[in-house]
Amino acid sequence: MHFMYVDESGDPGLHKFGSPYFILSGLTFPEEDWHKYLQRLKELRKSFKERYGLFVREEIHAAELIRIKKIEAYRKIRKSDRINILKEYCQQIPIVFDNAKIINVCLQKSDFDNAEKIQLTAWNRLAQRYDTYLKKNAKDRGIIISDDTDGIKIIRLLRKMRVYNPIPSQYEGFYNAPADNILEDLFQRSSHHSYFIQSVDVVAHLLYRQECPKGSLKKFGLERLFAELEPILLKEAARNDPMGIVRK
Repeated sequence: MHFMYVDESGDPGLHKFGSPYFILSGLTFPEEDWHKYLQRLKELRKSFKERYGLFVREEIHAAELIRIKKIEAYRKIRKSDRINILKEYCQQIPIVFDNAKIINVCLQKSDFDNAEKIQLTAWNRLAQRYDTYLKKNAKDRGIIISDDTDGIKIIRLLRKMRVYNPIPSQYEGFYNAPADNILEDLFQRSSHHSYFIQSVDVVAHLLYRQECPKGSLKKFGLERLFAELEPILLKEAARNDPMGIVRK
């Protein structure tokens, strides 16, 4: 059995009302590695507590580490230290999750005229690549665990894809490739209670920073951090992209 933990960055609304991109990132690994990875994450969090005063039970939220809006505990930590936490977390992800793969979907929202289609298209692309990875690489079945999202729509999408999932043929037309290696409905967990979802939050947000760099943050080099994840990116997910990012 494989797990895939999923989180998003950027809102799924239309471009004129929000962010220019909608990003989904999924971290997948076999169930037998779960305890090992959890222990490594606990050790990482203990090091943050010792060096920066970030309590192990406090949520890691990438956007809040950069600019605080809701997490009051972050106000006790200097901004330079919060940025260091984010940088170190990113650098440790390929080490902690040494037998994992990351699948990324980054959609330019200006290509869509319907907000719901943005979210469903992103989930469709992520689930397709996950199912293909399960069939061809892992030769296993898997489940999906995500942060709180619009669960009912995603559940309906996944159920449909298990039966009817048209894929463009390299010759002409389409062929049906049911995404039937993904088991059960979408499982949802609050990111506050999951180190794994917090890890994917870091991945998704740093991809957003790469795609949409902000001038005031360039002195921290945040737009370059996503490249640190290259060792565990599933590049086969999009062979026309050097980092395997699915863009359409």
